[in-house]
Parts: sequence; structure tokens; C-alpha cells
Amino acid sequence: MSARYRWNLGRNKKLDVQRMNMAAQRMIGEIDFSSFGLIEEGDSRTPLKRMRRLEVSRIESINPIDAAGVGCINSDAVETDAVVTIVAECDRFLYNMMRMISGTLVEVGLGRLQPEDIATMVGIGGGSS
Repeated sequence: MSARYRWNLGRNKKLDVQRMNMAAQRMIGEIDFSSFGLIEEGDSRTPLKRMRRLEVSRIESINPIDAAGVGCINSDAVETDAVVTIVAECDRFLYNMMRMISGTLVEVGLGRLQPEDIATMVGIGGGSS
């Protein structure tokens, strides 16, 4: 199931998980998440959601790689790969809400956004389809 929601950032890109968690903490509590999801026409439910948990973690793994980039058992060349996971617990999600939250947290992790920018993004609105 996790492969469905996974993407590769490419080589030489490392996410700053600490900054991502700082941003994630700004999305905990009862918040208007309309900036982070789509509200379908006719849906009268409130965009206020109670986010109970939003955590980012890194799982490191070491894969031996040969010069051609093919995995091998006996190699002096070792590359470190990491999987960054985002876990969320919320009372209800808007359509595409976790995709938008994840993308925003990745932007923070890459240094393109500041954790403080999240405060201006939550509750802005405009997430209708």
C-alpha cells in the first residue's frame, strides 16, 4: 500500500525532517484545512478538521551499489537511501488533503518554505473544486 503514495526526490536531495516536524506541529489541533484540500461542490461539511497527530520520520537504509548503479553484495561503493514517512491522524480528511500537506512538508524539508509559513497557509481557504 505504501508504494501507491511514494515518490522519489532524486539524488542529492535530502529532506530536513526536523524542519518538516516543526511545520507539521503548526497543523495540530482544530484548523480550517480548506487551503490543503478540495471541497467538492455541494459538500456542506465544514473544512474545520481536528488533526490529532502529524509526524515526519526518516528510516535509513544502506544499499551496496556497483558502478553501474546495480545492487550487489560485494562492493566498496555504498549508497545510503532513506525513506521519509508522514503519519497523520485526523477526524476527517478533505479530498487530496494529505497529498497537499505532504507536498507542503516536502517543500519545507527542501528549504523552499519555512516552517513559519504554515501559519499563514492554514485557514486561508480557497480549496474548492
